[in-house]
Amino acid sequence: MPDWLKKYLPVRKSVFWPPVLLLVFALGLSTFYPDVFLGQIKEIQAWILHNFSLPISYLSLIMVALIIWVLFSPLGNYKIGGPKAKPRLHFFSWFAIVLCTTIAVGILFWGSAEPLSHFLSPPKYLNSESGSEKSKIFALGALYFHWGITPYSIYAVPALLFGLIYYAKKNRFRLSLMLVPLYPVRSNSIGSKLVDMVSLFALVTGMAASLGAGILSLSSAIRGSFPEANFQLVTLLVMGLIVATFVISASTGIDRGIRRLSLFNLWFFALFALLFIYIAWDLQPLSHFLPGLKTYASWFPDLSLQLSGKGAQWTFDWTTFNLAVWMAWAPITALFLGKIAIGRTVREFILVNLFLPASFCVAWMGIFGGTTLDLAANDPESYQTALQSLGPESIIYQVFGDLGHLKAFSIFFGVGMFISYVTAADSSTEAMASLSIRGKVTDEFQVNSGLKIFWGVLLGLISWVMINYSGIEGVRILSVIGGLPAFFFLSLASLSLFILSLKPNKFL
Repeated sequence: MPDWLKKYLPVRKSVFWPPVLLLVFALGLSTFYPDVFLGQIKEIQAWILHNFSLPISYLSLIMVALIIWVLFSPLGNYKIGGPKAKPRLHFFSWFAIVLCTTIAVGILFWGSAEPLSHFLSPPKYLNSESGSEKSKIFALGALYFHWGITPYSIYAVPALLFGLIYYAKKNRFRLSLMLVPLYPVRSNSIGSKLVDMVSLFALVTGMAASLGAGILSLSSAIRGSFPEANFQLVTLLVMGLIVATFVISASTGIDRGIRRLSLFNLWFFALFALLFIYIAWDLQPLSHFLPGLKTYASWFPDLSLQLSGKGAQWTFDWTTFNLAVWMAWAPITALFLGKIAIGRTVREFILVNLFLPASFCVAWMGIFGGTTLDLAANDPESYQTALQSLGPESIIYQVFGDLGHLKAFSIFFGVGMFISYVTAADSSTEAMASLSIRGKVTDEFQVNSGLKIFWGVLLGLISWVMINYSGIEGVRILSVIGGLPAFFFLSLASLSLFILSLKPNKFL
C-alpha cells in the first residue's frame, strides 16, 4: 500500500484485507457462476441450520439467563469506564442510538410479513390449519420471541463484556478482549486476528445484503411513481444518496452525526406508529399487545428449548435462522454498543440495551403485526398471493392499501426506510472502521474518517453490482454462515462474562 494511502487508511492488513478480498471473490462467483455458487452455500447453510439448531437455541437461552443474572449480581453496581467515568451521551440519545443500530429496517417489513407467514403457514407441530384462530394467536407470540428479549440478550452479553474490559484495560480495539477473563490475550496473536477477521466478514456481508435490499425497496417505490425510469440509473442514484448520507454522518462522529440521525429516526418511528394507530383505529390496533404477551410467555420455554419444534423445518427456517443472523452480527455490533456506554452502570446498560429496545420492538410488532393478522383473517387469499408473488416486502403495502391510504403511507414509509438504512449503516460503518484500524484509538467517539468512507463506498458499490448483475441472496447467506463461528465465540464470551460477574475486582 502506498505511503499516502496508509495515511488515510491506517489498517490492520491481516484483519482488513481478507474480508474485502473474500467479499469481492464471492461477488465474482455469484455473478459469473450463480447456480454453482448458490447451490454450494445453500448446502452449507442447511448443514449449519440442521446440525447447530439446538445448540444455537440453547446458547440463546443461556445468554438470556446470564444477562438477568448479571443484573442482580454485584457486577450490576459497576460503572463502565470506572467510578469517575462520565457519560458521553444523554440518556435519551444513548437509547436512540442503541435502538436504531440494532433494529435497522427489520421491524418496518417483518412486523407485518413475519406474523402473516406464521398465520398462513403455521408449524406442523402446532396441529393448526392455515388461517385459523389458533394460528393467529401463535403467530404473534412467535413474532415476539424472534424480536424480544432473546435477540437483545445476544447483543447485550458481548456488548456489556466488551465495554467493561475495554475501558478497564485501555487496550486496543479488539474482539479478543472479551476473552480476557478466560485466559491472557495478546491483541496481535493469530487467534485474535482470526476472530476479528471472521466477525468483520460476517458484518460486511450482512450489511451489503441489507443495503442491497434497501436500495431495491426504495428504487421500487420510486419506479412506482416513475415507471419509465431506467432501473440501473435509479438504483445507482438511490445507492449514492444512501452511502453519501451515512458516510457524512459517520465521519462527523458519534456525538454529532450518528446521535442526531438516531434521534430523528426514533421520533420518526414514534410518529409513524401513532399515525398508523390513528388510521387503523377501527381495527383496534392496540388490542393485540397483551394477548400477544400472554402467548409469548406461554410459548417462551417451548420455542427456547425446541420442546415441540426439534427438527421441524419451521424451526430451521425461522427460529434458528433468525438467531443465527443475530449471532453473526452480534460480535462487531457489540464493539459499538459497548464503546458508547462509557460512564453508565451495568444496570443502566442492561436497561437501555435489553429491556427498552425489546419493549419497543414488542410494542411495534403488536401494533403492526396484530393489525396485519386482522386484515389477513378477512381476506387470506389476497395476502397469500401477495406473500408468494411479491415477497415479504409487499405485505406492509397491502396493509396500507386495505386501510385506504396506500399513496400517503408509501411516501412516508419510503422516508422511513431511507432514514433507517442510513442510521444502521452509520453505526455499522463506525464499528467496521474501529475494528480494522491500526494502533490504538485516541478518541472512541471519532474514528478515522478515511476508513469509514472506504467501507461506505465499498458496501454501496458491491450492493449495486449485486442488485443489477448477481442478486443479493448469495451474500445474504454468507452472512448467516458467519453465525457459526460467531456461535463459538459467543459461547466463550458468555462464559467470560459469567466469570467476570463472580470476580469483578480481579478484572476491572
